[in-house]
Amino acid sequence: MKAGIFTTRIEKLTEMGVQETRHFRLVFPPGTQFDFEPGQFVNALAPSAEDPTKIIKRPYSIDSPPYEKGAIDLVWKRVEGGFMTNYLWKLKEGDSLQIQGPLGRFNLKKPLPPHIVFVATGTGIAPFRSMIFQLFKDGTDRQVWLIFGNRYDTDILYDEEWKKLAAGHSNFHYLPTVSRPKIWTGEKEYVQRVLEKNFRPSKDGHLYICGLTKMINEVQETALRMGFTKDRIFFEKYD
Repeated sequence: MKAGIFTTRIEKLTEMGVQETRHFRLVFPPGTQFDFEPGQFVNALAPSAEDPTKIIKRPYSIDSPPYEKGAIDLVWKRVEGGFMTNYLWKLKEGDSLQIQGPLGRFNLKKPLPPHIVFVATGTGIAPFRSMIFQLFKDGTDRQVWLIFGNRYDTDILYDEEWKKLAAGHSNFHYLPTVSRPKIWTGEKEYVQRVLEKNFRPSKDGHLYICGLTKMINEVQETALRMGFTKDRIFFEKYD
């Protein structure tokens, strides 16, 4: 679908229980066509504080799968001094938000290989929530791995959703890891170490990475050392 500009309404605002992180459900006016691929993003649009005629754009991955028609989800963390996240922070349920999209080419590569590995940290989970739930809605028989890194166990976004998905699908492997554990019995290492410890690459597996540049570079280096090839590693940077 060609990108366009849409006026959406915030139907639901959810505090995620993670430091200054919120989830928006944005609904489109009735009859609006908005078709996207899992992994794509939208630009949130807002007038500049200095010049209201100037529009500021910031990208946010679509956090929901395409089969949920008429609405999309966004998850975002407030950034100190960040114009857009502070603009979004002031919005409430019922308010309007202009978006531009769908945009981006960070999507599932076809044909799907037997093994698909997703590695994310923080809000980098957003495009993978869209991808993974669409995969299982389509009845995938692929082995799907999610390695999700955070500082603390209380930072893990959608933890119960992932646990429920893993309980219902033997081909979904959920590996959350926290680097600063308090009371935590799961993985306690950085995501690249969890990847190295738990996964053996096949020649036809795909690796998707999303988060900050430093993490992406470290995961790529580890993956290449493990035997992944560059043409089977896909990533999107959040900084």
